Amino acid sequence: MDTYNKFLKYYDEIVRGVNSPLEDEVEFLVEDCIKEYKPDAKTILEAACWTWTVALELKNKWYNISWFDINDKALDIAKQKLWDKNIFKADMVNFDLNKTYDVVLCNYNSICHLLDWNDWVSFFSNVYNHLDKGWIFIFDINTLYEFENITKEFAQFYTFWEDVVCLEMFKKTWYFEWLVKIFNHIDWDNFKLTKEVVKENSFSISKIENELKLKWFELKEKIDYHYWEVSAESERVYFICIKK
Repeated sequence: MDTYNKFLKYYDEIVRGVNSPLEDEVEFLVEDCIKEYKPDAKTILEAACWTWTVALELKNKWYNISWFDINDKALDIAKQKLWDKNIFKADMVNFDLNKTYDVVLCNYNSICHLLDWNDWVSFFSNVYNHLDKGWIFIFDINTLYEFENITKEFAQFYTFWEDVVCLEMFKKTWYFEWLVKIFNHIDWDNFKLTKEVVKENSFSISKIENELKLKWFELKEKIDYHYWEVSAESERVYFICIKK
């Protein structure tokens, strides 16, 4: 995880550049998802929170937030800055926090880091066990269409003062790989290169929808984050579910 540890300080700015501003994202989650379906929600668990940016904004809106990730450095930074006891190290596939929440949130296609479909199923089952009946599960994915499109694009370059981050995606047999290259400026024309392969995967919207129903969730809405109406060309899709 060396590159992902270095990538922490660039991640939010890159994500904000690709997606909408953080304020718009949080407003969407609060107004169009949580308050639309469960306005009395108070407790939220964010799964695979990574840089905890969204969770912090939700905490500032007076929600009682707990969150977990598997990356030690991300968790250390969160604990140093937030002084919060509700931060846990856990894996999406087998987490058990021994309590339930009003909302379980998995944002920024974090679920796509699970490559195997059985791991997605395990995650859905774990979420189910952390919700009381009638409460809400919200997550988003990058679609297969989106991943396919990214593999056809040229490399993406992002400049941070004198450092440069390069992202490229390649399609493998049954999943996708990000090649992350970080060029850290040392002096003059000297750079230190760090690189890592990061694997992601997605599945068809219909397959995900069918599994959610099998796991006793009621799928209230599917939303294309950019265009609202979900289509075959949707790139980022939110699922809003209620535990039956």
